[in-house]
Amino acid sequence: METIICDISAFLYWRVPPVVRLLVSAADDDPLLANLVSPEGLAELRAGCAELPLARACASSGIHWRAAGEASRAIRSSAALLSVGMEGPVDVLVTRREQTRRATVVRPRLWSAGVSQEELSRVSEDLSVVSPEFALLQLARRASLVRTVLLASELCGSFAVYTAPECVREVLQQLVEGNVLPRMGGWDPCLDREGKLTDLWSRKPLATPADLRRIAEQSPSSGGRERLLEAVRLVNAGAASPFEAKAGVILGFSRRRGGEGQGGFVHNQRIALAPEARALARRFSCYCDLYWSEGLDLECQSRLAHDIGSSFLSDSDRTAALRLMGVEVLPVTYRQLKNEARTQTLSKMVAEKRGVSWAPPTERQRVAGQRLRGEVLVDWEGLPFV
Repeated sequence: METIICDISAFLYWRVPPVVRLLVSAADDDPLLANLVSPEGLAELRAGCAELPLARACASSGIHWRAAGEASRAIRSSAALLSVGMEGPVDVLVTRREQTRRATVVRPRLWSAGVSQEELSRVSEDLSVVSPEFALLQLARRASLVRTVLLASELCGSFAVYTAPECVREVLQQLVEGNVLPRMGGWDPCLDREGKLTDLWSRKPLATPADLRRIAEQSPSSGGRERLLEAVRLVNAGAASPFEAKAGVILGFSRRRGGEGQGGFVHNQRIALAPEARALARRFSCYCDLYWSEGLDLECQSRLAHDIGSSFLSDSDRTAALRLMGVEVLPVTYRQLKNEARTQTLSKMVAEKRGVSWAPPTERQRVAGQRLRGEVLVDWEGLPFV
């Protein structure tokens, strides 16, 4: 019987960069792997991975493993691969209530409707993982609407947040410094000013709002369906960092929902530059974090996303080039969004530059805004844990 990773564990699985999966699970004689890491370095890496919590739990001996079920054995056989993305226990899909007995490395998740083969990707001979959108459908059963929107922003955005175990991070850093880190599946690490790895990775979107809508509409289970459909109506696809997604929610949600009602923007809108602007910016085009068609670019000043030499703060030529194209550039910081008064000031500035009316929030809207910021301005890595 096939074991299927789902729910939280599936979401975490899809956050792991493909190059990390290669490093920890490919055959020792894999030609690509051989060009990246020496046999000694590979042995040291995999020894370090064997000490990770899930791997240690799977490697333990005892009477409980003699009576372990198929799901536990399937997880054990892929422990090295799974350990670099999650600590366990691993969520596995079951279709009958009598299958929900929890084990040391397995946490059953009841989904009586089952899952179609089209929503599965093979991990090993006896192990599969549900698609990112199916995982979000399951999470939406327990997550708030705001958290569901943020997770949808990740799937429909061009970023992932992945904290590599130290043994993996060391190897990745060596590959970066040697300029030999392969761009597998379109994944690229974001580096800080010193060329060190951050937890932010750039990649192609894992899903589209249409994909999320389809999975919700096709679900025979009511659990999560309506919340995911509502999240699809609210999500803005294309965010390139967690801060962009957070700023989009706080500014774009309606006042009734606690936001600033400044919707209608596009994440990472490409602006093709005219020759004069191109000469200033030394590039053919610029991308705007949050772009309104009235000609406003809101640039998100997050250390995680912008602490690089080409950032907004060090690139006045980019700002001048966009102004030549009729686009006003406005920076936004985390502190501005965290503070209620500063958020109001920013919202008023956005409204003025867009040429739309603005009014201070009512008391009820202020309370909703405080609640919204409390949900949004949290550690991104913990979002799937509901």
